[in-house]
Amino acid sequence: MWALVKADPTKLALIALSSLFYLEIDARALSAVGFVLVPLMLLKPAWPARVPALVHRLAFPGVVAFSAFDFYAHGEFLPALVRLDVLLLLYRACSYRKRRDDLQLIVLGLFLIVMAGVITVSLVFVAQIIAFVACALLFLLLITLVEGSEDEAAAAATAARVAPAWAHGDWFRLFCRVRATSDWRVFALGGGLFAGLVGLSAVLFMAIPRFEIESGLFLDRLITQKSYTGFSDTLKFDDVTDIQQDTSVVLRIEASDRSRVPETLYWRMVVLDEYRNSAFQMSPALKAAAFRREETVVRLNGTDPSERGGPLIWTFYLESGVSRFLPLAGGFRRMTFTEPQVLRASPVLHLVMLSRDPVSMKAYRVEGMATGDRLQDVVFGRQGTKKTVLEAKERLPVWLEIGVDEADRAILASQVNEITGGAVLGGPEAFGRAAMIWLAKRHAYSLKTELPKGRGDPLIRWLASTEPGHCELFAGAFTLLARTAGYPARVVAGFMGGAWNEDYLIVRNSDAHAWCELYDGRGNWLRFDPTNDGPGLVQGNRSTTVATTNVRTMPRGWAARFERLRILWYRRIVNFDRAGQQELVRSIQAAAEDSSRGVREWATRGAGAFRDWISQPWDVQRWATLARITALASFGGYAWWRYGRGWWAKRRYTRGKGVHPVRKKAGRWLRRMDSIVLTQDALAVQDALRRLRYGRSESWPEPERVFARARGIVRKKGK
Repeated sequence: MWALVKADPTKLALIALSSLFYLEIDARALSAVGFVLVPLMLLKPAWPARVPALVHRLAFPGVVAFSAFDFYAHGEFLPALVRLDVLLLLYRACSYRKRRDDLQLIVLGLFLIVMAGVITVSLVFVAQIIAFVACALLFLLLITLVEGSEDEAAAAATAARVAPAWAHGDWFRLFCRVRATSDWRVFALGGGLFAGLVGLSAVLFMAIPRFEIESGLFLDRLITQKSYTGFSDTLKFDDVTDIQQDTSVVLRIEASDRSRVPETLYWRMVVLDEYRNSAFQMSPALKAAAFRREETVVRLNGTDPSERGGPLIWTFYLESGVSRFLPLAGGFRRMTFTEPQVLRASPVLHLVMLSRDPVSMKAYRVEGMATGDRLQDVVFGRQGTKKTVLEAKERLPVWLEIGVDEADRAILASQVNEITGGAVLGGPEAFGRAAMIWLAKRHAYSLKTELPKGRGDPLIRWLASTEPGHCELFAGAFTLLARTAGYPARVVAGFMGGAWNEDYLIVRNSDAHAWCELYDGRGNWLRFDPTNDGPGLVQGNRSTTVATTNVRTMPRGWAARFERLRILWYRRIVNFDRAGQQELVRSIQAAAEDSSRGVREWATRGAGAFRDWISQPWDVQRWATLARITALASFGGYAWWRYGRGWWAKRRYTRGKGVHPVRKKAGRWLRRMDSIVLTQDALAVQDALRRLRYGRSESWPEPERVFARARGIVRKKGK
């Protein structure tokens, strides 16, 4: 009969297992097994009795052996601990338990949820922890309805490995019994306590002073995470195209002044110099020369000077699994993280690379970030010393290497001659414009591309054909053409544009893109996007780079509202620091002052209206109206007190919305007998009252006789 009481902790196991969906740990097979077994145990609670006793005896040694082998094979402590927790959780959820076993199940489930929330700082954690606590409180309420004899019988059945009596119960009859023996005041009190607990936790979170944490949480360092988007230091053809098939959000960006944000944005992540084996990659030599040594910092100083009129402050919220390279529009003056990060910075490439792929959202703030189509190079620039200029000239061949055989070089040379017409163009800007026009006339854009078959390099084969292509092909072809013409060039991969959701920008995987940067010989790298800018030039645009607008506005709807909730979570919870706390206190003070001012104004207007009304002449008609209203209100109150209360209670009971009067009366007599030292006769009466209050109606003794005996005991003890 009490299947719900025992199954309620099992439902907690389902909530805990759902945390594995956003925790990047390889435990999906175990979670899938759990989502099959646990509902099966809920529907068929008598089935665990069919499991042989030998399985129960071997369960614990088997779990220990599996965990030891798991840690030995993978060498990762935290993932092995999570899988151990899942195994124990499944065993407890799919077997008969005692009271202490229920507590173990709750603790195991709570460990999974809290650990996933701490590591991933996901918004789902809020819903899961609230649902888990609410179900746990409901379970504690229901478990108190189990009589001691039933609990002892269940414990004996558990020890004997047989199905207890409650496993053969009926869910509908259980629901009816719980409903009949429950009082709405109990649920109201429990709901109020739960809401008060949540509110108090929120107040404490906002009120506790913020401290500078000198070291981040260590749990995320116990997980080996790899990027799943493909943005690494190697870019193969179709990598960006595969990413573009996904519309999930990878980046959210806030700007301190939206009016100063340009309509064209490119978020640089990786810079690739070497073309080899039909793929662009960051060569080991460039990585060793361009990046500084690994360091642990909270604030990182850049090389760009501050902007005029004060720096524009950008706040980035990068989702987990995107890349270890942080998205940036260009050079910056200062970067600040919410906690210390282990990273390598490259002032030469204007890139920042974390030591490992993050397993949780990374928040960082950038001040004075360049967003134009010209990127200053601190090594190749004119402001460097003579020594750095000489070193720059020695490193320039890095950006001129082609990486194809002589036959393909000849094809590239003929195509460059076709672009320039055999003449010398006026520098890299003129060549870049001509190359984009040439590519746009020969190749259309398409995500579905088939490279021509034949000998030689596949990128050269596509370049020599008229087949459509995607952004990687356009960027790679442009880079090889520029290098063949003698201009240093490189491929850049990242994201392009985004969509405004009111006051912040959303960047999705579908915004993934690849473009080029061409060195102008005067200390700047110029951005060229042959995929998007080339068609504009063909249509007659005379500017050096078209810089097509790529920032959109997100349509309003439920998706936009949910995104607003997620950015609120990042702003006010995950990224809630001392500055955010001070801002929140100021906003609360301003709201309180506005509210009090509004209340005072409303009270003043009401008092003035009442004075105006009371000061008017009182004639017979006004006195008669006041007398009628007073008489009507008095009659209505008396009628409800005399007749309405009983009618409403009877109506609620007859419609199945109230508690039976006998149960109510039995509850009142039980409360009156709590303060009495009970004799043997009084204990029997108390037991009969409990049967009237909580038992089935067909098992009731004569109610009036029980109430009479209770009345006599109370009177006798009162004397």
